[in-house]
Amino acid sequence: MAFLNLQIDTNDLPRAADLEMEPMAPAYEREVLTQQLIVWGIVFLTSIILYLVGDKPEMLKHFLALLPLAALLLAMLIIPLRIKQVRVKAIALREHDIAYRSGLFFRKTVMLAFNRVQHIEVTVGPLQRRFGLASLKFFTAGGSAVDLKVDGLMRERAEQLRAYILDRSGSRGER
Repeated sequence: MAFLNLQIDTNDLPRAADLEMEPMAPAYEREVLTQQLIVWGIVFLTSIILYLVGDKPEMLKHFLALLPLAALLLAMLIIPLRIKQVRVKAIALREHDIAYRSGLFFRKTVMLAFNRVQHIEVTVGPLQRRFGLASLKFFTAGGSAVDLKVDGLMRERAEQLRAYILDRSGSRGER
């Protein structure tokens, strides 16, 4: 049998930009906002405590007085960026793969073929549980680390995607 390696017209290839991407669950935005408020609340309270507790040299006291203001300003900058980052994330399910778009400044779309998937985990953290959300973690052959993690799915949707993808990948025994 002769080896054939025919050239493909790249104009006929499907375009990733044409994918109809499904945004993450609306509750994901609320979860991320809650996470950010908790983190920045702790930073703000810690900066106030550092200012109030103990005797300090005058120069250090002036510096520590600026920390709560700096924490508030950083929170006002970072929280809206995190919310915008959440709004960019989306997935698309196709016949043979899943696509995941992320990235606020540097956009990235990852395509993961089902036949490479060895294991899928559905994980639910405390805040995710509160909002009815879950993360889907994909593991492929040749590694023990997560190859793709999709946050912001409703828990039922994550379980549904996991079952569908495992069925398509031939990994039925790993459910």
